[in-house]
Amino acid sequence: MFDVLSPDGLSIDPESCYPDLEAAHAAAQAFAQRYAVQGYYWSAQWERIPVDEIAGRCRVVQAMEDE
Repeated sequence: MFDVLSPDGLSIDPESCYPDLEAAHAAAQAFAQRYAVQGYYWSAQWERIPVDEIAGRCRVVQAMEDE
């Protein structure tokens, strides 16, 4: 199981984990597209990340067994 962390290090969906890397990367792409209208993701460090870079700035991590 895998989790996807936003550029700020927070889970993009705290209620879900993904069964494989392919699903996790697809979730990161879907997360990035949520910002398409706005055109960027504004991070907690005041960094403006363009939509086409958001998914690449997300981290896929192995989820804990009890999640």
